[in-house]
Amino acid sequence: MPNYVLQSRRVAKPGLGQKVLDAVVDQFKTGSTQGNVSISVNAPTGSGHLIVGARVLDSIDEIEKVNDNVVNDMSILDSIDTHCTDVQAQILRVLAPGENLPAKPKYMARNIIKAKSGKAPELAAVLLEIRDLYGDDMKPLITVPYVGNQDIVRATAIYDSLASFEKHSDAITGDKFKSAVQKVRDLRQAYVRHTARMVYVAN
Repeated sequence: MPNYVLQSRRVAKPGLGQKVLDAVVDQFKTGSTQGNVSISVNAPTGSGHLIVGARVLDSIDEIEKVNDNVVNDMSILDSIDTHCTDVQAQILRVLAPGENLPAKPKYMARNIIKAKSGKAPELAAVLLEIRDLYGDDMKPLITVPYVGNQDIVRATAIYDSLASFEKHSDAITGDKFKSAVQKVRDLRQAYVRHTARMVYVAN
């Protein structure tokens, strides 16, 4: 099971979304790791489109190697970041991988949940419980930040269409999930969902 996700989040300057997207995809094509690139054209960024690149890594040593490569040659990242209004990098630790994923992934839903102070471990446990309730259906990736806000827990799901996303989302309102969903509501302080169109996937 992969242990970490290294995620780069960029907001392109207005009018430069395609330029940034193409550059991020080209960067991923030259690498040897698993990962994906997605774009959220409807994310509330306040300016341009949100473009996210996520690399899947097996160990903290691999993350260190990526960091060393960046420090040794900043020119590639600088050539992309200069076209952005905001750039953020996150290291996420994997609690449970995505399972039963579609053969042709097209959409991604990132559910970012902020727990009440000190309740993140309990929230993570409940999200893992909900993940198991999906049975043979698609099970989301569950992650927590390795650095940064330690009250955040994330559930990321992959779909082959918006109809599949809708069906998966509707299922959680059923009786089977009712008790666990209420636990999440009791433990959370805030909840944001972003959807994104996947444009590149490397397995």
